[in-house]
Amino acid sequence: MKIKIIGSGSMWTEYNSASYLIDEDILVDIPNGMCKNLFKFKINPRGIKHVLITHFHGDHYFDIPFFFLLKSKAPLKDINIYCSKDGKGKCQKLLKLAFPNSTKRVFKEIKLNYIYAESFNINDYLVKKYLVLHGKMKPAFGYVFEGKNFKVGFTGDTSLCENVEYMAGICTYLFCDCMLIEGNSKHMGINNIEYLSRKYPHCIFILSHLDNETRNILKRKKYSNIIVPQDGDVIELKEV
Repeated sequence: MKIKIIGSGSMWTEYNSASYLIDEDILVDIPNGMCKNLFKFKINPRGIKHVLITHFHGDHYFDIPFFFLLKSKAPLKDINIYCSKDGKGKCQKLLKLAFPNSTKRVFKEIKLNYIYAESFNINDYLVKKYLVLHGKMKPAFGYVFEGKNFKVGFTGDTSLCENVEYMAGICTYLFCDCMLIEGNSKHMGINNIEYLSRKYPHCIFILSHLDNETRNILKRKKYSNIIVPQDGDVIELKEV
């Protein structure tokens, strides 16, 4: 598994909005600016087939219209969207709002499949979906990818909750929200991450959705199992 961090920042920073590309074929979240950011990293989004959406806030899915339009012009037109059951309507409305004169053509040309299951297979991975707590935004999900000898999780935006602890307990790597200094009902904070890192020392926590102040504080500290990433960083895990 090769994971490229496309974005590690919260909305009001110079860093791209939180998002990840797995094996150049699977996106976890498709936020504002995703397609342009991929092109900046010399990656063509036309080859991406799978998109997992953690929740329907704009900084996690607002590039859907641009991705659909791009895929309609690509040789490979298959798209699988993994999301909550309200996702199909939200994506359709967003495309219609963004490109009202192209909506019918785009939906006619792309091969679009929405998947709402709690677990599913993507390529060689078993993927499981977990409810997390993100304030009034419901539902919000985290995802865990299981390979032959590792599990990699993505919390999406969340407060510290039972399923975040569960993911930390089973994962080799956990890409997790750390927007704040002190966590609240919407987002985790440094205090939550420090607690998780002590309780689950086997797990490596790769932080995401970082505000600038939070990032700067974390960079001044040293942790054995916490990584403060930069956009463009790559994590590679090999099957054995």
